[in-house]
Amino acid sequence: MFTAPYYHIGMVVHDLQEAAAYYSKLLDITFTEPTDSVLCIENPQQGQSESIKVVAAYSRTRAPYLELIQANGDGIFSARNAGGILYFGVWESDMEGRMQKLKEQGIGIEALISSECGKPANAIITAPDAMGVRMEFLSTILRIPTEVWVLTGKYPLAERM
Repeated sequence: MFTAPYYHIGMVVHDLQEAAAYYSKLLDITFTEPTDSVLCIENPQQGQSESIKVVAAYSRTRAPYLELIQANGDGIFSARNAGGILYFGVWESDMEGRMQKLKEQGIGIEALISSECGKPANAIITAPDAMGVRMEFLSTILRIPTEVWVLTGKYPLAERM
Protein backbone atom coordinates (compact mmCIF):
# COMPACT_ATOMS: atom_id res chain seq x y z
CA MET A 1 0.00 0.00 0.00
CA PHE A 2 1.27 3.47 -0.86
CA THR A 3 1.90 5.66 2.17
CA ALA A 4 2.26 9.33 1.34
CA PRO A 5 4.69 11.37 3.47
CA TYR A 6 2.18 14.27 3.72
CA TYR A 7 0.49 13.97 7.06
CA HIS A 8 -0.67 17.25 8.58
CA ILE A 9 -1.60 20.91 8.26
CA GLY A 10 -0.16 23.19 10.95
CA MET A 11 -1.93 26.32 12.17
CA VAL A 12 -0.87 28.85 14.81
CA VAL A 13 -3.86 29.97 16.87
CA HIS A 14 -4.39 32.69 19.47
CA ASP A 15 -6.23 30.38 21.88
CA LEU A 16 -5.69 26.63 21.57
CA GLN A 17 -8.75 25.57 23.58
CA GLU A 18 -11.00 27.97 21.67
CA ALA A 19 -9.62 26.84 18.29
CA ALA A 20 -9.97 23.14 19.20
CA ALA A 21 -13.59 23.71 20.24
CA TYR A 22 -14.27 25.65 17.01
CA TYR A 23 -12.75 23.04 14.67
CA SER A 24 -14.27 20.18 16.65
CA LYS A 25 -17.71 21.63 16.06
CA LEU A 26 -17.06 22.75 12.46
CA LEU A 27 -15.48 19.50 11.28
CA ASP A 28 -17.12 17.08 13.75
CA ILE A 29 -13.74 15.88 15.03
CA THR A 30 -11.92 15.59 18.34
CA PHE A 31 -8.42 16.61 19.33
CA THR A 32 -5.65 15.06 21.40
CA GLU A 33 -4.67 16.44 24.75
CA PRO A 34 -2.18 19.26 24.13
CA THR A 35 1.54 18.68 24.53
CA ASP A 36 3.54 21.10 26.61
CA SER A 37 7.19 21.11 25.51
CA VAL A 38 10.06 23.56 25.63
CA LEU A 39 11.78 23.50 22.24
CA CYS A 40 14.64 25.38 20.63
CA ILE A 41 13.50 27.32 17.58
CA GLU A 42 16.35 28.60 15.43
CA ASN A 43 15.90 31.05 12.56
CA PRO A 44 19.02 30.54 10.41
CA GLN A 45 18.12 33.47 8.13
CA GLN A 46 18.28 35.89 11.06
CA GLY A 47 20.88 34.01 13.11
CA GLN A 48 18.53 33.90 16.11
CA SER A 49 17.32 31.13 18.36
CA GLU A 50 14.92 30.96 21.28
CA SER A 51 13.76 28.29 23.66
CA ILE A 52 10.01 28.56 23.95
CA LYS A 53 7.12 26.61 25.34
CA VAL A 54 5.25 24.99 22.46
CA VAL A 55 1.73 23.80 23.18
CA ALA A 56 0.03 21.87 20.37
CA ALA A 57 -2.78 19.40 19.70
CA TYR A 58 -3.59 17.13 16.76
CA SER A 59 -6.94 16.14 15.34
CA ARG A 60 -7.84 12.52 16.08
CA THR A 61 -8.74 11.71 12.50
CA ARG A 62 -6.99 10.13 9.58
CA ALA A 63 -4.11 11.94 7.95
CA PRO A 64 -3.84 14.68 7.01
CA TYR A 65 -4.23 15.78 10.62
CA LEU A 66 -4.97 19.30 11.73
CA GLU A 67 -2.28 20.52 14.14
CA LEU A 68 -3.16 23.53 16.29
CA ILE A 69 -0.24 25.40 17.88
CA GLN A 70 -0.69 27.99 20.62
CA ALA A 71 0.86 31.31 19.56
CA ASN A 72 3.99 32.05 21.58
CA GLY A 73 7.38 33.71 21.25
CA ASP A 74 8.74 36.00 18.56
CA GLY A 75 9.57 33.41 15.91
CA ILE A 76 7.67 31.05 13.63
CA PHE A 77 4.99 30.31 16.25
CA SER A 78 4.36 33.96 17.14
CA ALA A 79 0.91 35.56 17.03
CA ARG A 80 1.84 37.27 13.72
CA ASN A 81 1.48 33.85 12.04
CA ALA A 82 -1.91 33.08 13.60
CA GLY A 83 -5.12 32.96 11.63
CA GLY A 84 -4.23 30.78 8.66
CA ILE A 85 -2.35 27.70 7.54
CA LEU A 86 1.27 27.98 8.67
CA TYR A 87 2.59 24.91 6.83
CA PHE A 88 1.95 21.54 5.28
CA GLY A 89 3.83 18.82 7.14
CA VAL A 90 5.61 15.81 5.66
CA TRP A 91 7.73 13.03 7.16
CA GLU A 92 11.44 13.08 6.42
CA SER A 93 13.83 10.19 7.04
CA ASP A 94 17.01 12.12 6.10
CA MET A 95 17.02 15.53 7.77
CA GLU A 96 20.61 16.41 6.75
CA GLY A 97 19.91 15.33 3.18
CA ARG A 98 16.71 17.39 3.14
CA MET A 99 18.53 20.50 4.36
CA GLN A 100 21.12 20.03 1.60
CA LYS A 101 18.41 19.52 -1.03
CA LEU A 102 16.56 22.66 0.11
CA LYS A 103 19.81 24.63 -0.12
CA GLU A 104 20.49 23.28 -3.64
CA GLN A 105 16.94 24.25 -4.67
CA GLY A 106 17.34 27.76 -3.27
CA ILE A 107 14.57 27.25 -0.73
CA GLY A 108 15.01 29.25 2.47
CA ILE A 109 14.68 27.79 5.94
CA GLU A 110 12.66 29.86 8.39
CA ALA A 111 12.97 27.56 11.39
CA LEU A 112 14.96 24.60 12.67
CA ILE A 113 13.34 22.94 15.66
CA SER A 114 15.09 20.71 18.19
CA SER A 115 14.58 19.42 21.72
CA GLU A 116 17.24 21.83 22.94
CA CYS A 117 19.59 24.39 21.44
CA GLY A 118 22.76 22.84 20.03
CA LYS A 119 21.11 19.51 19.16
CA PRO A 120 20.28 18.40 15.60
CA ALA A 121 16.95 19.58 14.23
CA ASN A 122 13.97 17.24 14.31
CA ALA A 123 11.95 19.62 12.16
CA ILE A 124 12.67 22.04 9.34
CA ILE A 125 10.17 24.74 8.36
CA THR A 126 10.83 26.37 5.02
CA ALA A 127 10.44 30.04 4.28
CA PRO A 128 7.25 30.83 2.36
CA ASP A 129 7.53 30.09 -1.35
CA ALA A 130 6.21 32.32 -4.15
CA MET A 131 2.65 31.18 -3.33
CA GLY A 132 3.15 31.90 0.40
CA VAL A 133 3.33 28.20 1.30
CA ARG A 134 5.67 26.77 3.94
CA MET A 135 6.56 23.10 4.30
CA GLU A 136 7.49 21.39 7.55
CA PHE A 137 9.79 18.39 7.26
CA LEU A 138 9.54 16.36 10.45
CA SER A 139 11.95 13.57 11.31
CA THR A 140 10.46 10.09 11.02
CA ILE A 141 12.01 9.41 14.45
CA LEU A 142 8.88 11.12 15.81
CA ARG A 143 6.39 9.23 13.66
CA ILE A 144 5.50 6.42 16.10
CA PRO A 145 5.06 8.69 19.14
CA THR A 146 2.96 11.08 17.03
CA GLU A 147 0.74 8.25 15.78
CA VAL A 148 0.37 6.93 19.35
CA TRP A 149 -0.60 10.46 20.42
CA VAL A 150 -3.33 10.61 17.77
CA LEU A 151 -4.63 7.11 18.55
CA THR A 152 -4.68 7.47 22.35
CA GLY A 153 -5.13 11.22 22.69
CA LYS A 154 -2.09 11.46 25.00
CA TYR A 155 1.51 12.08 23.96
CA PRO A 156 3.67 9.18 25.15
CA LEU A 157 6.93 11.11 25.72
CA ALA A 158 7.81 13.92 28.08
CA GLU A 159 9.25 15.97 25.22
CA ARG A 160 7.62 16.30 21.84
CA MET A 161 10.85 16.82 19.88
